[in-house]
Amino acid sequence: PALGAEVVQRLLDLIKTFNDRSYQLVLFARAMQSAGLKTITSKHLSLAAQCLSFLDALVPHLKAALRRILPDRQHVLLTELDRLSKDLVSHREQVYTKLVGIMRDRVDHHCKSLASEAWNDAAADGASNYVKGLVKELQALMRVMTSTLDKEAAQRLASSTAQAVAQRLQQHLSRLPLTTAVSQHRVVADVAYLSAAFSQLEGVSVSESNLQALTSFCQTLSAFRE
Repeated sequence: PALGAEVVQRLLDLIKTFNDRSYQLVLFARAMQSAGLKTITSKHLSLAAQCLSFLDALVPHLKAALRRILPDRQHVLLTELDRLSKDLVSHREQVYTKLVGIMRDRVDHHCKSLASEAWNDAAADGASNYVKGLVKELQALMRVMTSTLDKEAAQRLASSTAQAVAQRLQQHLSRLPLTTAVSQHRVVADVAYLSAAFSQLEGVSVSESNLQALTSFCQTLSAFRE
């Protein structure tokens, strides 16, 4: 009991140091300078998020153990652990947002080629190159998340990613002059290709509601109703 207050303070310092350092190194990409990394990858982000989840899950057990050894008058010290837990969760949410943002940015990257696609080429077979590239990166990202994050977090991020991708891709597709049946059929085929890729992801399940932005867009095309 005599060391209880010091133990609490040391624990707080350790967790806070990890939280602050990982925030700077990963979210602020300081590891690119300090460790010579070329970029902060989805693997780095996923590992950071999982570590933050582990620490947050550990806090209630630490509180329970410390409450048994601290005198009643020092139990107020444990409220600092609650505040630190909120900081961990807030940090983790920012990492999750960053992970979803990666795929949103990749949509923008791949859609740079939309204007050069031969939308009215009736001989074009299969999905367009932009959506094939997008699906390849999507599958890679989801493999990282499902192998690193816990199942609940991976599922949550899969749904958020699908919704973000659908909304951003819909914005790009809506700018195209889809005035012919051929061009509209090709867009519908691309959306179907992307939807199939989401439905075939391993370890997670993406519902049709997550892709509603694209579904609604396709329903506005006359070719979709033919």
